[in-house]
Amino acid sequence: MGTKVHSTEQKVDVDCLPEVIARRTALFNQYVLPFSNMIYKLCKDYSWSSQNVEENYSEVMVNFYRRIETYDPNRPIRTWIHICVKRQVWACERQRNAHNNKSDDNDIDDYRDELLNDDHVSENVLGVDNWREHYSPDIVEVIDELKPRYRDALILQEAGYSLKEIAEIEYTKGSLKTLNIDTIKSRLRLARQYLRNNLTKDGQRIPHQTDPEDVP
Repeated sequence: MGTKVHSTEQKVDVDCLPEVIARRTALFNQYVLPFSNMIYKLCKDYSWSSQNVEENYSEVMVNFYRRIETYDPNRPIRTWIHICVKRQVWACERQRNAHNNKSDDNDIDDYRDELLNDDHVSENVLGVDNWREHYSPDIVEVIDELKPRYRDALILQEAGYSLKEIAEIEYTKGSLKTLNIDTIKSRLRLARQYLRNNLTKDGQRIPHQTDPEDVP
């Protein structure tokens, strides 16, 4: 009859090791704290409601501390901070919406970071008027090929607007006959599918001839 051997080893929580805490704290103080005002401003810019800013800021700072060792000092610190803040705030907002049973945005976000991955983001906040400054020439070229109603919906979502807000904006512009969120979701899916078909995951133009009828 075999004897069961019970392991006495316990899983070590690396995050609680003194040397890890000391290393992360030093890096956090060096790279993040000097930009706390910038981070707070970005949280205000990307939060969907002013009531969420403080909570989002706290989540962002915790996230910075946890992942500070992933920062490559050869990369511009302001760019890295901007990208991290934008992604974390949007993640917080989507999670908050899902918790409130308002998860319409979630099923169209899975492709957002594959191509429009913020590698060309600047210190300025992406908006409907300056979005071309944030992406590579190939990405801009492909987005510009989209019909306005598809391109505008895509850029609005990239700028942080919710589906409901995009529908209201497009309805006000006359691009939408009714406040139909499903129409906005359809436009976003088609726009992202076109990007997927014409850009590599690195954001480079795929060299092939595009049939004008295939452009949404």
